[in-house]
Formats: sequence, C-alpha cells, structure tokens
Amino acid sequence: MNVRSGFTLLELLVSLVSSLLIIAAVGTFSRAESRMVDREFRHLRVREANRRVLEMIVREIRGAGFAPLAPGSFDGALDGLAVAARERIEIRSDLHGPTTADAPDGVLDADSDERIGFFVSATRGTLSESVGRQTLPLTADSTVPPGGLVFRYMDACSDEILPVVGTDLSVDERARVRSIAVGLTTKDGAESASDEVVIELRNRRSLRCP
Repeated sequence: MNVRSGFTLLELLVSLVSSLLIIAAVGTFSRAESRMVDREFRHLRVREANRRVLEMIVREIRGAGFAPLAPGSFDGALDGLAVAARERIEIRSDLHGPTTADAPDGVLDADSDERIGFFVSATRGTLSESVGRQTLPLTADSTVPPGGLVFRYMDACSDEILPVVGTDLSVDERARVRSIAVGLTTKDGAESASDEVVIELRNRRSLRCP
C-alpha cells in the first residue's frame, strides 16, 4: 500500500498567502516606523537649529554697548543699541582698536565686528547676521517663515516699549530699553520649532523702575 506524503496544492496556496500577508504586515510596520523616526529626526533637527541660532543672538545682544574705560566718542549706554525694530536689530560695542590685536580704543569701527545686526530676508526666508558690512546667513533658505523673527523691547518695569513714530524705536526710546525678548520660529517641511528668550542688557542694569 502506497502512502503519499507532502502538501496538497491547497495547503501550499494557503501557506503562500499567509507568508505574503505576514511580509506585507512587516513591510507596512517598517515603513510606518521609518516615517516616525524620520519625522522625529526632523523635529529634533529643527529644535536644535532654533536653539543654536538663538544662543548666538543672545550672546551678541547681551554684550551690546560694551565700552571699557577708554577715551573716545563711543558711548556704550547710548550707542550700544543702534537699531531697534520689530524684525531687525543692530548692536554696537567697543571691542578693540584699529586691529583685533589692539585693546578697545573708545571709537566704533563700523566695518568690523563692533557692529552686529540680525534680520530676516522675506524673499529667501533666511535669518542672517550682519558683521560690519558683511552679511552671513545663519539658516538655510525657506526655514524662517514671515514673522519668524520678532524682537520686543522692555523697560526697567518690564513694560514693552512701542515706537511712537514709524517702526523703529527712537533714540530716547532705545535709551529706556533694559531687556530684549527674542522670538524665533524655524521650520523644516511640516516640522517647526518656536522659542522666545529674554535678554537683560549688561550695561542697562542700572536702570530702575520709577
């Protein structure tokens, strides 16, 4: 008596279909996991870029008006905050003399790193830093949306100072600024990050709330 061993055609088809279903499920899970990891990576990258640029802005603004005891025309208390607008700022400091090897000389060198600004190009969506007469991009194109960089200026009472005329603070209004809030939003595709940091100007700590 012959006994046949093996699988029938129906059993083979069932096994094949089951294997294909398992492979499809694993593939779907793998793709979903990959998308989630990629989304998380982009989110972390945006947050890190936001934090890095904000730290750079904070470091420069905090030292605005630095003026050691050197005779000259530069007045750190008045000239440290040269431009104060909603979406643009320029700060000045007496860091060195005619060359970087020299000690501060009490005179502003407008073509050097004694004059620094931050602004956003609306057409490119790029946040840039101006150093003297040079412009250096700090972010890639299309990473800063309209209104993504905002400066708010506060007096010694922590009240926001708004320009009476135009969009920039006047000389008298700038003289009342004790702290500056910097808000920055950057994006990468659908991912975005927003942060705001409040910076107290070192040379304005003597200002008191009346």
